[in-house]
Amino acid sequence: MKVANIGRWGSRRLLGDGKVNEYEKEQDFALIDLASALGCPNFTCGCNEVDGLPFSVNAQLAVEYFRTLMDYATPKGVRILIYNCGWGNIIFDKRGWDIALPQLPGVGIKYDISHCVNRDGDYLWEMYEYGKYIGHFHVKGTLRIRGHNIPDPPAGLDDIQWGASIAILYTHDYKGALSLEPHSRVWSEGAKGDWGIRFTRDFIKKYVMDEGHAGDGRAFMPGVDAGHPRF
Repeated sequence: MKVANIGRWGSRRLLGDGKVNEYEKEQDFALIDLASALGCPNFTCGCNEVDGLPFSVNAQLAVEYFRTLMDYATPKGVRILIYNCGWGNIIFDKRGWDIALPQLPGVGIKYDISHCVNRDGDYLWEMYEYGKYIGHFHVKGTLRIRGHNIPDPPAGLDDIQWGASIAILYTHDYKGALSLEPHSRVWSEGAKGDWGIRFTRDFIKKYVMDEGHAGDGRAFMPGVDAGHPRF
């Protein structure tokens, strides 16, 4: 089975004085080595802010950290992706992307619609505006009612516009994986967890161009990497 993405979330990569946490950097390097050995094209991470520093300074410190990872990863055939979540990460939306991405050619975004929804963002416009940078895509449902997050259900049982979202990926000629992420405790364990993965796989499958239409011997998108073979 192909490994589409390896990542680390929530780590404190910058210390309180703004210097790099060498232990965390070495952990990132080790996973980049693993990705390279497995033929995995992507390593996903973020970079935390340093308390007390202006946003512009924090963003530039993050750029320098990502550049260090990129310099290490690129010769090994691994692309650095920045996740679009604020957990231990200051570069997660337009404000940070507009600073970081122009300075880091080749660095991309690991995109999860639910993170944009849960910060009350416009995910369809965000995907359209930055879709050319998306290198890995999570299929994770989310549901908000009167401003409250309901335990994230499987995609297809939520309120995300999945058809429109996948259409935007096609617009940007996305050929990465569609990775299922069972997220809430309600839907990640037991019978509901197993059923939810199969439900989402079958739900999202209808949006994926099959080999016959792609014309190049493979699906337009390679499919789902959630413990199941490709469709």
